[in-house]
Amino acid sequence: MVVLGVDVGASKTHAVLADESGDVLGVGRAGCANWEVVGLDGAQEALQQALQQASTNAGVALEGVAASAYGLAGLDWPSDEARLEPVISALGVGGPRVLVNDAFLPLRAGTVDGVGLAAIAGSGATVAGRNRAGRAARSFGAGYPFTDWGGAGDIARAAVHAVALSYRGMGPATALSARILAATGCESLPEVLEKVMRWQVQIRGGFAPQVFACADEGDPVAQSIVRRAGDTIGANVVSVARELDMLDTPFDLVTAGGVFSSRSDLLYGSLSDTVRAQSPGVTLIHWLWPPVVGALLLALDLLDLPRLPDTRHLADQVARMLEG
Repeated sequence: MVVLGVDVGASKTHAVLADESGDVLGVGRAGCANWEVVGLDGAQEALQQALQQASTNAGVALEGVAASAYGLAGLDWPSDEARLEPVISALGVGGPRVLVNDAFLPLRAGTVDGVGLAAIAGSGATVAGRNRAGRAARSFGAGYPFTDWGGAGDIARAAVHAVALSYRGMGPATALSARILAATGCESLPEVLEKVMRWQVQIRGGFAPQVFACADEGDPVAQSIVRRAGDTIGANVVSVARELDMLDTPFDLVTAGGVFSSRSDLLYGSLSDTVRAQSPGVTLIHWLWPPVVGALLLALDLLDLPRLPDTRHLADQVARMLEG
């Protein structure tokens, strides 16, 4: 039996075909398939490209797939299910399927059975959870003015704000000023701030590692930004856990995404302190591999197999083939 897992993230689409023993047969890639960004037609086109590439590489017809799972950025509200179901149906994939927000993929991949919470901080941030009764919940995942904050883009914007405050004498001096000058090639703060204001220079999520570096070197301003990210993500974890009635029971908290890959002690400490103040039994687990592994496991769950393949074995294969 062959299953299909699909991950639609903020900027890319991954499709992977594997058999029930966990052997990866083929992978496919495409650009963004988030309907909020590219529209429904654009989403279907990117999905078709990724799935066809995986099908060709695996030598497996899509109609012969036994089960499939789709982690979809942009699947945020119940109304989105009705909007996206026809897009997925038109792909011609056989077998039963499940559609979830892409935040649930690291949760399934990083836990034994998909029960627990996941905090994802990549370009943006979101929290997703599922309790033992199968009930799911998640944060907005939409940044300001909603509750999520702590993605790489948020951290970069906070750094620019801190530099502007320092320049105007409204905040303390910070090593972030020199980092921004070096990153942009500008010669002075007025120059870089003018260019940011005029959209000639954009300080995006790629600047976040510089903020972590400044924090590690002891810059109090950078440390406050990193601490804010951990505190805010932690507050959203507590909110989702409360909605799922999980605060009083131990649970796994899976962290994933580029921001958490910084392995910042300050970030993790702030996150942990915020969550454990409300739920002392939480265990943090960091997921390093591609989220699409979670989609494969969700698809395998639909088959009610007596035993699932080893997650690490599956993850190593997926990572190797997607890098190839």
